[in-house]
Amino acid sequence: YYMMKLYRFGGLVSVLTLVVVAFVFAQWRNGQRKIARVEVSFAENRRDFLDVEMVNKLLILNQELSTIGVKDTLALSSIEAGLEAYAVVWNAEVFTSPSRVLTVSVEERIPLLRIIGKETYYVDIEAVKVPLSDHFTAHVPLFFGTPSEKQTEALVGFMQKINTDDFLKKEIVQIEDQDGDYLLKIRSYDFIIEWGEFTSFEQKAVKLKTLCKYLDAVEEKPDFTRINLKYNQQVIASS
Repeated sequence: YYMMKLYRFGGLVSVLTLVVVAFVFAQWRNGQRKIARVEVSFAENRRDFLDVEMVNKLLILNQELSTIGVKDTLALSSIEAGLEAYAVVWNAEVFTSPSRVLTVSVEERIPLLRIIGKETYYVDIEAVKVPLSDHFTAHVPLFFGTPSEKQTEALVGFMQKINTDDFLKKEIVQIEDQDGDYLLKIRSYDFIIEWGEFTSFEQKAVKLKTLCKYLDAVEEKPDFTRINLKYNQQVIASS
């Protein structure tokens, strides 16, 4: 009787072992299934610097896609890292589906400012250098100078404040470094603005907007080519 129970128990263990082995083997086989095709998408449909063909070329350069299994997480992470190493890519997400489709979602960096100095490039909100494109020009303010890393961070902070103000966001077209002081040009008026350092933003913005509102209201425009916002509670105009 005991021998019969032992025999049945041993048979059950054998069956369970075969089931587990079959399951593990099936999972392994599934993981080894190769990618059938690749689909590329762009976050918010923004494709200023890249297109599907360019992303596919980057994928081929970084990975031998035909050798990647659908559950090869190390390879998928490597693809993401390879794409994100490209200067115009802010984020990349790569995943596979049971139907062996490799989906690549790319989010591009958004230019905040164009630097024109010893080098010419864009910077984004993270102060990262973004190379120019042969087929796309970002309509962002120009900065003339060769900023240091610290100065670039200050410029990015300044532009973030500019972009929260509807008037300034529309008007600011150019910033120039003049020995640590900054000169600004705006779209609708001919005068140069001596902004000074990137301090007292709110006060200077109020003075500039008040002056522009006054100029819009008067028929005879004052004859000046330069205004200075650096001094507290004052706007100094000069020819």
